[in-house]
Order: sequence, then structure tokens, then C-alpha cells
Amino acid sequence: MSFRRDHDAELEWRRWVRAHEAELVAIGIPREVWADRLTWWRFVDHGYHPPASNRRDVRFSADDLPESQQHRLYVFLDTILPAARYGHSLWAVLHSRFGAASQTEHLPR
Repeated sequence: MSFRRDHDAELEWRRWVRAHEAELVAIGIPREVWADRLTWWRFVDHGYHPPASNRRDVRFSADDLPESQQHRLYVFLDTILPAARYGHSLWAVLHSRFGAASQTEHLPR
């Protein structure tokens, strides 16, 4: 049963990536950040990849993106995250920078 659940989760993740790949690339998020579900959600939770105690070990941070791309990431996250978004640190940081998504142009789901 576990194998089936893992397989189904992987298929679901691949569908999600196919649906959002163009936007992730356009935003400038490296593929390694969304290579798998766990890595992606760690990035959404922390805002950098990989999670590391030493800043020098971080290969990518949302802060590396130009402001326009950070805004685009904010709109993207606002579109894909559930209503309880405040638990995701990256979204909260971007929200503090760019304000309510209702004031921005939404991406199609």
C-alpha cells in the first residue's frame, strides 16, 4: 500500500510540475528547487535552498531574484497556496514587501 501511495504522490507532483514549470522557469526558480515535492515545500517554508545552518551553503535564495521576479513569485504563491498561507515563511515575507494580492494581477490557476 505504501508503494502505491508513494507512486501516486509522485505522479501528482509530476502533474503539478508540468502545470507550473513554465512559470517557475520564468520566475527564475532553479529546477533543483522544484525537483521534488519536499525540496519545493522546504523552499516555500524557508525562502532558500538548500536548508542550511551556514549561509555560505545556500545555493539559491528568493532574495537572489530581482524585485520584479520576487513580485511574480509572490503572485504565483498567492495563487497556488491554500488559504492558510501565513504558515509559509516565504509567502509571508513577500506579502510584507508587496501587499495584498488583490492589488496585483493574478496568474491563471
